[in-house]
Amino acid sequence: MTAWQSDETAGRLELLGVPVDRVTMAEAVGRCEGLILRRRPATVVTVNPELIMHAARNPGVARAVREADLVVPDGIGVVWASRVFGRPVPERVPGVELAGALLGLAAARGFRVFLLGAEPGVAEEAARRAKRRHPRLVVAGVHHGYFGPEQEPAVLDLIRRARPDIVLVGMGAPRQELWIARHRHRWSVPLAVGVGGTLDVLSGRVARAPRWMQRAGLEWLYRLLRQPARIRRAAALPRFALKVLLDARRRNLL
Repeated sequence: MTAWQSDETAGRLELLGVPVDRVTMAEAVGRCEGLILRRRPATVVTVNPELIMHAARNPGVARAVREADLVVPDGIGVVWASRVFGRPVPERVPGVELAGALLGLAAARGFRVFLLGAEPGVAEEAARRAKRRHPRLVVAGVHHGYFGPEQEPAVLDLIRRARPDIVLVGMGAPRQELWIARHRHRWSVPLAVGVGGTLDVLSGRVARAPRWMQRAGLEWLYRLLRQPARIRRAAALPRFALKVLLDARRRNLL
């Protein structure tokens, strides 16, 4: 597998073997709406350098991402890499903003939403805040992400009985991608989206970076400063950058 490939007709490129759809936020939301209306199980992955590096090491993660119906460029590193290879994505599509847009879409179109993930109590608070912002929003159910294999059947049954159109899964990467891939055909949910720590943000427990840092592509640095324990995860960034640059140089793109 080459480090970069493109599919001009599909508007999709590959970075280190991982597909990325070249979409704007508005296009991503429109694609999601179409997938929901299709009424067949579909998945959305919000990809960043950390997940790409997981995929390079773990064939199961790579398969889960490659089988997704939509892969949006969440991390600024993905945006940068697409520019290095001369196939820039239109813009960054942050998972937290995509989730917020999908909640607005759900309220407007009458889609049912299930929030899954984070610590106990977080999904409930995120649901309460979302309903205050979107009074017409139907939250079909919530459940925390701190459950083991023995509780998994009960969680799946809860989701099936809730009959959601959208499930926002915030378990962190790559656990959420592997979990969705394993169960997508068992629960018959039209759209499952891996959203990482989005539920913590929606609940108000975690603040996003100031707007100027978001615009400068420094949101990762803000999270690292606020949560120093993320330093091990941040180590994926220089490794990702090095692999991209080495491949670009080999292709005489630098």
